[in-house]
Amino acid sequence: WLSYPRPVREIGEKIKQHPLLDSMLVCRAWHDLVASSPRYWTAVDIGIREELEGWPIQEGQREYLKRQLKRSGELPIQVNVGMDNVEDIIAPFDLLRNEAHRWQALNLLARTDDGIREPMDQQQLENLLNRPLPCLTSLHVGRCVIKSDMGEHRRGSASLRVDAPRLRALSCEFHLAIPSSTSRLRVLSITGVHLENLRPSVEGLRVELDRLVELRITACSPGAILSAFSTPILNKLVVDSKTASYPAPQSLPLYPYLKELQWDDLGPDPTFSVLLPLCPNLTFFADYVVGLENDVPLELIDEAPTIILELSNIRSQMGNEQRLWPDLAEILVDSATCEEITELIDAVPSIQKIRVLRDPTTRGTPETQANERQLLENLRERVNVAVWLEPWADRRS
Repeated sequence: WLSYPRPVREIGEKIKQHPLLDSMLVCRAWHDLVASSPRYWTAVDIGIREELEGWPIQEGQREYLKRQLKRSGELPIQVNVGMDNVEDIIAPFDLLRNEAHRWQALNLLARTDDGIREPMDQQQLENLLNRPLPCLTSLHVGRCVIKSDMGEHRRGSASLRVDAPRLRALSCEFHLAIPSSTSRLRVLSITGVHLENLRPSVEGLRVELDRLVELRITACSPGAILSAFSTPILNKLVVDSKTASYPAPQSLPLYPYLKELQWDDLGPDPTFSVLLPLCPNLTFFADYVVGLENDVPLELIDEAPTIILELSNIRSQMGNEQRLWPDLAEILVDSATCEEITELIDAVPSIQKIRVLRDPTTRGTPETQANERQLLENLRERVNVAVWLEPWADRRS
């Protein structure tokens, strides 16, 4: 269900709007129809609707969970657990383990703060997942707080083995779930996972992801993740590392199928320098994460986009006679002058569209702004240029 993490509040609100909550109140006939139809009870929510008046908690919640699992028969189920709202996680985990063969989607959700009422033992989390999961296609492991060996609270650092041969989408926050079979995994999202801190240790980790097409790396070292996971047909890579990644990986493979690269530009980054020449067939590049434009501190950026600074390095590695990214058609940058944009177009003549978030005609002195306006008009005669989130111009007109 989740191909990558979404805000817990957004997920909770969506689930609370389930029409069954109202349908059973229409009349007795509707109530009996819903109550006796297994397919209406396949969305299992624990700790999600606690804010709803009259929703069962503690012992009532466990009894309701038993009844719902029974009503769903033997159909595949989608399970959402709001870890912060469950007083005693052991009882629902025990009930869910008995139905593990039916899980189709499992989402263990936790807020970004320390809202969980009681930290759990790592063994409890391991016990939930250390059994065959033949139906599981989507798994999200949130940032639950677990106890260290000394009983102290600590943020996620658990490595978890998962036997889910049909898993297609996996997202992990602070904990890393490692599938024993990756033959069907297509989408992977990793947030705040520092491989060196995981317990049990994953030193020397190497995972073959032969069918992965999308990888998202957030708030952790992209160099370490890219070195640990082999992704020969990767099509889309999104990196929001929050800080430059040091040290650079000693080597990375060629990414011949990578078409889309989004890499949050925080200045020169050694891993970015290693990766960029290894992506010869890019068609789309953004130096920020698409969808997070409002988070970009545009007023603080006065350096050229790092991709421009890397042009000479890339030429030397790819060969001066070779065209840079012959299929690259669309580029998005957070901030650049028209002169810098022109340099990029001259270096990569295949570019057809450029979006720049910060209007270049608002930078510098009045004379500079006037010059930028003229340069922008000249640029728009060569390529389609959009500022901020304005729509692309219709070039046919």
